[in-house]
Amino acid sequence: MVISFKLRLRAATLLTVGWGIPDIMGADLVCSRKLRTDGSSAYYIPGSSVKGALRTAASRVAAAYGFSSCSEVRPERMEAAHKGAACDVCRLFGYPSRDPSTASLLFVSDFNPVGGVEPISVARVALDDKTLTTMRWALYIMEHLPPGAEFEGEVRVNEASKSLLPLLLLAIAELRTGRFGRRSICDAKVVDGGALDAHMGQRWLPLLEKLREWLWEGVVT
Repeated sequence: MVISFKLRLRAATLLTVGWGIPDIMGADLVCSRKLRTDGSSAYYIPGSSVKGALRTAASRVAAAYGFSSCSEVRPERMEAAHKGAACDVCRLFGYPSRDPSTASLLFVSDFNPVGGVEPISVARVALDDKTLTTMRWALYIMEHLPPGAEFEGEVRVNEASKSLLPLLLLAIAELRTGRFGRRSICDAKVVDGGALDAHMGQRWLPLLEKLREWLWEGVVT
């Protein structure tokens, strides 16, 4: 069986999850878009970006709540770091290996906009990392989604890994105060209609209740 719920993301600052393809005669750095068959496009947040951010967040908080993390980010080092027993973060998010049992137990869909989304283009100047001064001839245009823009996706967890569901919720909580995309802050809210209650121990129910509400409510509208 699979445990599933909806996750909503709301930009708390200017939000850019890069696409890597510059817009012709437009911004140099643009937000991710899905191409439609008619040639048009729609903004979205790739599920891989959300999953990667959740993994980073889970690694930061795991030890503080009794979960294990190898803290490795390089794929070739993950398997060696486990010494025969995968850490909790890698058990949930998976890691590269020839062993199929190391595949991720977590599925994160792409996140599509809730309502209309209108981007903002901002002119910026690159900085020299050594001198922390502006670089000459380094003006570029960066596309952002405005604060308040919302996206929704689906998260599914294999029921066999139900014991790691609290780690996932902790990662969502941590995500709300960390960096997301290109130095952005993104709020997150669990939308499950109470379905997750049956899968959570009493210790984690207060956290789940908090995650059913926006953290930055009243700050971002």
